Amino acid sequence: MGNFVRELWNYRNFLVAYLTPLLLLPLPLTINTSEAKCGFVVILMALYWCTDCVPLAVTSLLPIVLFPMMGIMKSEQVCLQYMGDAQMMGTGGLIVAIAVEHWNLHKRLALSILVLLGVKPALLMVGFMSITAFLSMWISSVASTVLMLPIVHSVLEHLRESEFEAEEHELQKKRDSQALHITETKHSTEDTVEEQSPEGCFSAEQRRLKHNQKYETLRKGMSLCVCYSATIGGTATLTGSSSSLILKGQMEKLFPENGDVINYTSWFIFSFPNMLLMLAVSWLWLQFTYIGFDFKKKFSCRKVSHSEREVYAVMKSEYRKLGRMSFAEWCVLVFFLLLVLLWFTREPGFSTGWASLLFNQERMFVTDTTVSLVVCLLFFIIPSKIEWSCWRSGSLDISGRRKWKAPPTLLHWELVQRKLPWNIMLLLGGAFALARGCEVSGLSLWLGKSLEPLKSIPPVALSFLLCFVIAMLTEICSNAVISSILLPVLASMASAVGLHPLYIMLPTTISSSLAFMLPVATPPNAITFSYANLKIIEMVKPGFVLNLLGILCTNFAVHTWGTAMFQLKEIPPWANVTTTPTHSMFPATTP
Repeated sequence: MGNFVRELWNYRNFLVAYLTPLLLLPLPLTINTSEAKCGFVVILMALYWCTDCVPLAVTSLLPIVLFPMMGIMKSEQVCLQYMGDAQMMGTGGLIVAIAVEHWNLHKRLALSILVLLGVKPALLMVGFMSITAFLSMWISSVASTVLMLPIVHSVLEHLRESEFEAEEHELQKKRDSQALHITETKHSTEDTVEEQSPEGCFSAEQRRLKHNQKYETLRKGMSLCVCYSATIGGTATLTGSSSSLILKGQMEKLFPENGDVINYTSWFIFSFPNMLLMLAVSWLWLQFTYIGFDFKKKFSCRKVSHSEREVYAVMKSEYRKLGRMSFAEWCVLVFFLLLVLLWFTREPGFSTGWASLLFNQERMFVTDTTVSLVVCLLFFIIPSKIEWSCWRSGSLDISGRRKWKAPPTLLHWELVQRKLPWNIMLLLGGAFALARGCEVSGLSLWLGKSLEPLKSIPPVALSFLLCFVIAMLTEICSNAVISSILLPVLASMASAVGLHPLYIMLPTTISSSLAFMLPVATPPNAITFSYANLKIIEMVKPGFVLNLLGILCTNFAVHTWGTAMFQLKEIPPWANVTTTPTHSMFPATTP
């Protein structure tokens, strides 16, 4: 029986893939409405996504097959959802991130900040968290975690060894001075030495064990701070998380007249202070859990110890190994800063942006996607180095003639093709296709009317409850999947209960990224869990508290500066304008 169960478990993906559509088939057959048919597709994709019985990207292609076959949408209409403005903006951001990683600009930044902050444990945690969060704003959270974890462990290992040696050296000097004092006072110490020698060896072992335990706890805390800050940092920018891109895409699909309310600038102005708040609260919690709050010892301007000087020398040595910044690194840095500057000044909100002055007088022609792809094109046409002497740009052949060779560009397509996560593009497309199907089939409207009893719940409590539920769900399911499934439902619910759509969609989008408890929740969690040899409980206990703190910070942000920014106390006119299907294409249905 045990062998049969094991064999059955090995075939679980096939069983889920085959049985799920068969078990759900009575829904569209018995209730022959477009809402029921779309509900079949939504439930099927949700189960496939959650169980991962089929690759996420492959599951995202199901709307192309099922929506036309069920008469919900035409095939060309579904396919258009897979290459929209949000997907192309994400592609541009990922290509810029690939350029930063390819030329090691992120490593140079990380080491330079660590050298600047110093090696005190409390300041080290601040440094590791701020660097990882900043990197995750622009490159993937996986890349920032993979970069920082080896640096963290190397620094702590050097600090542990050098500190123990320094303590033993100081202890030995103290013993020598005591022995000298005893000799000078002419006391017999032979018997005493014979009796204390085993005890001295035992105490040395005890000291090393205690020292190792201290640094083992510190190592776990420092490792967790890296993966947590990688997740938190990704919420600060529109391209830092797939959830924020999905929100932007859903707003464009569900509320086409929203006036570009979610763009790079507006998202950053709202989310960046919230990210700093969550980062500070997370640091305080991890500091309390793993280091303690002896501020006099941790932050005082005391003399730097010998062990700290050695670790500082190691970090400076690693930084020197990078050498001077090359021409390619300078180009990538300039283009990166140019991209951020153009994003912020396109439509800053408090004044007229350059896009409105030059291109968008009549309609919204130029978006954040245009800016990101312009910068991406530069990476493929700018050379990675410039030889100041023409004699250096070639090599001699056998006959003595010089062979000229052009330098490579900053990026080449083979590298981008290998590193670009194409599955994310398909996942975003599947999410938007699913949302569009829910809209045109009437399923979103039906769900919204079904949730009208939630009007009795105070808006603040409703927001907190939804954030908590989504934060728990994202522990076992991808944040992109959660956002794809629930954001259209939440938009309909907001209209049904008489709230601004962003009042519910904004905090829940950020909460879908707050996955701190389980290794399977996010790739940074899984990498840290394996790299630091953690136990499940060692991640669950601090992670659950961080989930709650993150939800509190996000709701605080929504109810303070978020309300002022997006005018969340009023329902805007565009919130009542959603695209609806034509009556000739869809049969009349009753919810």
